[in-house]
Amino acid sequence: MLLIGAIDQIDGELFWAFPKGHQDAGETDIETALRETKEEVGLDVKIIDNDPIVTGHLVKSCSTYKTILLYLAEPIGGDVTPQVGEVEKAEWVPISKAAKYLEEYYSEVWQKVLARLASVTD
Repeated sequence: MLLIGAIDQIDGELFWAFPKGHQDAGETDIETALRETKEEVGLDVKIIDNDPIVTGHLVKSCSTYKTILLYLAEPIGGDVTPQVGEVEKAEWVPISKAAKYLEEYYSEVWQKVLARLASVTD
């Protein structure tokens, strides 16, 4: 599983997350996922499940709730290259160890991700 490490703008700490980003005007959710993955980690990917895993969290700097749509994808080209100024690290993490990386922001959605992975690989 590819995860990104970014620096929190409030406390300066490294946190781990899935590649994601803001939707541009006129983009579909899937187009956003494809573009953001390319921008943040340098990979071209193919979405393997068009049904997003929906999650979210409160933004640390304010009381705004951020909704996040996660898509399962597989790489089809490019090289893992963290986006300068936005992504500190991009690492392939074994699924068996990913929960440890995701405990701060994504612990509540991790079981959904595992279930979805199981359903598309059966």
